[in-house]
Amino acid sequence: MKKYIDLHIHSTNSDGSWTPSRIVERALKYELSVISITDHDTVSGIPETLEAVRGKNLDFVPGIEISTKWCHGRMHILGYFIDHNSPSLKGLSTKLGDARKERVLETCRRLAEIGKPVSPELVMKMAGDSSSPGRPHIANAMVKMGYVPTLQKAFDLYLSYGKPGYVPRWSPEPEEAIDIIHNAGGIAVIAHCSVTEGCMERIDNIIELGIDGIEAYYPAHKPHEIKKLIDIAKSHNLAITGGSDCHGMTRGEPLLGIYKVPYEVYENLVVFYENFKLKDKL
Repeated sequence: MKKYIDLHIHSTNSDGSWTPSRIVERALKYELSVISITDHDTVSGIPETLEAVRGKNLDFVPGIEISTKWCHGRMHILGYFIDHNSPSLKGLSTKLGDARKERVLETCRRLAEIGKPVSPELVMKMAGDSSSPGRPHIANAMVKMGYVPTLQKAFDLYLSYGKPGYVPRWSPEPEEAIDIIHNAGGIAVIAHCSVTEGCMERIDNIIELGIDGIEAYYPAHKPHEIKKLIDIAKSHNLAITGGSDCHGMTRGEPLLGIYKVPYEVYENLVVFYENFKLKDKL
């Protein structure tokens, strides 16, 4: 029987709707062999995941997805095999979390100015246990208030770049995020390149920043884009990864267990990581 993996999943610790334990349950139900929960700007879900996979027939790669200063904060860098107790990584997570909370306050202020008041308290309630409150939680609050029918409509009309409720927030430079991932013992991978504005056109520049890998397998990547990204990764001796970017039920049909990445991607990633660690010791 073929084995599959998913190395890009979000939990309730950022903007997903499932707890890490629920993610593990679904991964086992759909017979995945390896998962990585890569919450936005936080590692707070890793301890629960480690406990949930204990004794189960499921491998877990500790991960994170860091927003960086590129195209209005839309360049995301995935970190894999990280030490979630790394002081530098925890420090960055705290700083990013504070920036997210400040953004929520300013967004709510701007929405009130245009006659769509949303209280920060409601947003934080929608965020629940999340360590990374953000625009999806604001959008959910707007749906609850009856301003928009769907989360996507909130983004289309109010929360996307250039819209009246959009507020930029502090993010690290890509180089800083990469260095912190490396300091935490992990490897840095550029996420969903073909759907990130300017990424495909400037992939060589991104590689020069010190990236270790490329997320080639992704639901929104067309077959020819997957092939192109794999070819680029191989030509630069970079790691290849893939995942569903599942957010539970917050974005329609959940993709965990539905979008399958071949197990050999994980096998090759482990080999890459072992060689990466050896080079780091030299």
